[in-house]
Amino acid sequence: MNARTSNGVTMGGDPAFADVPPMPNASGRSLIEATFQRLRADIVEGRLAAGSRLAIEDLKSRYEVSGGTLREALSLLVADNLVQAQAQRGFHVTPMSLDDMRDLAATRVALECEALRQSVLNGDAEWEARVVSAFHRLSLIEERTMRDPVHLFNQWEPVNRDFHEALISACPSVWTRRFLSVLYVQMERYRRLTSRHNQPARNVHEEHQALRDSALARDAERCTALLRGHIESSISVVRQFGLLR
Repeated sequence: MNARTSNGVTMGGDPAFADVPPMPNASGRSLIEATFQRLRADIVEGRLAAGSRLAIEDLKSRYEVSGGTLREALSLLVADNLVQAQAQRGFHVTPMSLDDMRDLAATRVALECEALRQSVLNGDAEWEARVVSAFHRLSLIEERTMRDPVHLFNQWEPVNRDFHEALISACPSVWTRRFLSVLYVQMERYRRLTSRHNQPARNVHEEHQALRDSALARDAERCTALLRGHIESSISVVRQFGLLR
């Protein structure tokens, strides 16, 4: 039977979780959060490779924390599906695959296109202002990022996310927006992968500009069709360059 700690982490019968402290104090929680953020960054940015084994002793040295803190942080990453835990085998970085990317993209299309449609139809003047403001911030970095994705991706990623969140921010469904937030995190590793291999004919900034223009014009059909193409184009990049199997 699973139990839940005071900080919301679900605990199971896996021996890998056996020495996780049930109620870390405030400073302990801060250390767990800091370790979680460092692990997450190393996974998403590829320093801990997809599918690789996460040996506790190695990670203790790398992050200079205790085994208990590491297991708490890893359990949070398991909940985010960036890490997998297996009985008797410990922790591994969740693998990446073309099938997984297709599944994520299809789910994102289904949810985000509907959320966008509702936003376009229901958004007020404040929603329009959020879209305009988010696009302006994105414009300041995006074209430079397309020329140098290796060094500028970390600056581009949060403002790209802000723009997509602004577009759907008038969707009345809190759960839809919450699920999309989870999907966006899952897709980040794939965005990093494709950002270095863009097709010559593709201009991501122009795609975002078309999304902004159609949203502000209240053209829900065009806007959702553009979003579908925007999301699915990354799969074409993966296929063209043979990045995943």
